[in-house]
Amino acid sequence: MSRRELAGIPRVAFFVTMVYAKYWNEAMIPSYAAKNDLDFITDVKRICDDGVASVAERAMWRHVWYLTENMIGLAIFDDRISPEQKVEMVKGMKRPSTTENPRRPKSKTPINLNRPLSAFCSVRSMQVLKSLLGGQQPTFLELSPETWNTDSCFKCAIKRAGVLKVTNDLAERGIALIQRFLGNRTKDERQTQLLLKLARLHRKAVPKTTKGERTQEEGVGVGINN
Repeated sequence: MSRRELAGIPRVAFFVTMVYAKYWNEAMIPSYAAKNDLDFITDVKRICDDGVASVAERAMWRHVWYLTENMIGLAIFDDRISPEQKVEMVKGMKRPSTTENPRRPKSKTPINLNRPLSAFCSVRSMQVLKSLLGGQQPTFLELSPETWNTDSCFKCAIKRAGVLKVTNDLAERGIALIQRFLGNRTKDERQTQLLLKLARLHRKAVPKTTKGERTQEEGVGVGINN
């Protein structure tokens, strides 16, 4: 290793242990995503050196879908957010939406880390809640947040929100799966695309089975061999 690489090891280790690990472990919780995006950048700037903080913040811009007007509504289920903050979020969902519909905030606009989650809300934020309820209105928003846990509409919405696949986590797992699938088979991009295409065709051709069905089939095969 070069001196530069050796010097970088403790910086990376510090970043992973002091900042990244916590948020990585919570990456699968949909309702935590918006608050964690803001808290992550805050912690990086507060704890890490300027070089690491700058690189981490630039990379983070590729993973802030949940701070958009479309997705911020999921944060209403975050049990770490106070009832007072949730009241402000509900008020924010009555504001007109912006003229654009970005998948994530503009990268040229710095994130205001002091901006409350309610400031990211608009009437668009209501759509994700309606989707969770099959198009019905999220009537629990008319109640005080302290009583939401006893409301049947809220219980239904939070149950469905809890099983959503988080984009950040899903993307990382997808990349890891592809890497494991390819292994050392090829480093040629054209061959890689052909292999992935073959895998997609195979998935379409082979009927889907549950884990239980596959286990049963394997058991039958073992019995025949014996």
